Amino acid sequence: MNIRLLGFLLIASLLFAACEDDSENPPIWGDLNNHIFVLNEGNFGSSNGSLTAVSRETGLVWNNIFEMVNNFQLGDVVQSMTFHNGKAYIVVNNSEKIEVVDASTFESEGTIEGLPAPRYFLPINNDKAYVTNFTIGNMTTLSIIDLKTNEITKTIPTGWGEQMVMSDGKVFVGIMNSFDMMVIDAATDEVLQTLSVTYSPNSLQVDRNGKVWSLSDGGFYNEDIPALRRIDPITLQTEQVFTFANADAAPQRLAINDSGDKLYYLESGQVWRMDITDNALPDLPFITSDDSSFYGLGIDPANDNIYTSDAADFQSKGGVTYYRLDGTPIDSFEAGVIPGNFSFN
Repeated sequence: MNIRLLGFLLIASLLFAACEDDSENPPIWGDLNNHIFVLNEGNFGSSNGSLTAVSRETGLVWNNIFEMVNNFQLGDVVQSMTFHNGKAYIVVNNSEKIEVVDASTFESEGTIEGLPAPRYFLPINNDKAYVTNFTIGNMTTLSIIDLKTNEITKTIPTGWGEQMVMSDGKVFVGIMNSFDMMVIDAATDEVLQTLSVTYSPNSLQVDRNGKVWSLSDGGFYNEDIPALRRIDPITLQTEQVFTFANADAAPQRLAINDSGDKLYYLESGQVWRMDITDNALPDLPFITSDDSSFYGLGIDPANDNIYTSDAADFQSKGGVTYYRLDGTPIDSFEAGVIPGNFSFN
């Protein structure tokens, strides 16, 4: 932990203890709108998942922000978080729930329960959202949520669904441990088609032209050669496939900048970048680290800063380092246990 962060957290803990019973005083972290959030998975079965908040304006870091606001722990395996319509939806995988909080204060507004190991949340409109799930030994389904009541209204059999994106009124769902990508009509919730893709599509993005990009790792047992592909959302045809040279590459965490013209992903613990107009995968990594192997990746839409995480030994607290657009480092800070995904408010 750096000295600036350590000193600030000591002062903050004293201030928080002094004012937590005084409802007239605002919290010392203030409005959480202009913040970056690190989703710390925590150890499986230990319920020590957490959120770390980082102010864009001051650079101050708040670990365990959800617990500090709500006085209870977030849960077991904090998987992902999505901001929508003034709320944040925090997906807690092994606790089988989604915590719903106010996007500015992070005060709890409810819990969506009954989900079989949820993974990712995709808002369709202000009334409805899709949630992918993962279960072992049972038929895995995609859950449809009524955002007015926070209740599950319908399920769609999918298999292990991972990330989702929406383009041209269609939802694209990557199905892990398969060659499938499911396409669903966002208006009717009907499955339109199941596309054949490279094995185990783990992450998806939509570029500035509305094209869907799918990154597949090829499977745990190298069932296929990893590949990145571009799909036309209107014709549902694959337009281009970029095949990795190494079957053990295991690329993951596909991300895109705010203007939708540059893709980022992790391969072999390093950050790689390519333009959506490139005709080949990059030859060299964009960001490397001698001290760590990157575990998480996110691109801040406010300024294109590149956030990476290091899960360390997957038992103790990990760290985050973030970089400028040109790949030069800006700063590092300590996060929680197994910092994985990032979310930007």
